[in-house]
Amino acid sequence: MDYPIKISPSILSADFGNLRHDALAAEKNGGCAIHIDIMDGHYVHNFSFGVNIVPALKKHVHIPIVTHLEIDNPDVFIGDFARAESNMVVVQEDTCPHLPYTINAIKEMGVKAGIGINPDRGFEKLEANPEILREIDLLIIMAVYPGYGGQPFSPVTVPKIRRACAMREEAQASFDIGVDGAVNSSTAPDIVRAGANYLIAGSSVFTDNITASMKKLHASAAAALAI
Repeated sequence: MDYPIKISPSILSADFGNLRHDALAAEKNGGCAIHIDIMDGHYVHNFSFGVNIVPALKKHVHIPIVTHLEIDNPDVFIGDFARAESNMVVVQEDTCPHLPYTINAIKEMGVKAGIGINPDRGFEKLEANPEILREIDLLIIMAVYPGYGGQPFSPVTVPKIRRACAMREEAQASFDIGVDGAVNSSTAPDIVRAGANYLIAGSSVFTDNITASMKKLHASAAAALAI
């Protein structure tokens, strides 16, 4: 099965004073979804957006809204983000004591589900509960730790992508494999050659010229696959 390359701009790097403009520019230039990092100041040392950002952006863009819950207690807030019409809710694997329950709760709300895996975490929960792999829509390999800017691309990312691809095939699943953190035109080739197809990009997209930045990222990914 072929998985087309998708680029999901992360608005944490957008101009907060002009989110409508930046989100529309990301959509116009081929963004597959708007990625929103929800940070609580506990799980990560940062605060970002609340649930109200979802309906605010949905007034303007037509591509899906993905809310990435980088928070300590995601189970408490799944319903809030589903009712706000998030198209997908992503949880961090290490914040979910009973990951199958959490994924099932998201799906029962009629919302797509995703899982994020930090650089220092393995796939033990997924391997112990392989049925999850047939339920999720997106598996994100974090190339940096959530909540901290300026981190280098983790060297464990590429081998973890390859393992995720093998797990997907073994489970006969069909989820996208994404990478979040330090995604740019330099790292994208290794990412897509390893088998990931879903690129979550922030600072490399939201520059002074969003159109040019999106074209550059798309081109670097496409060129890597053409080799």
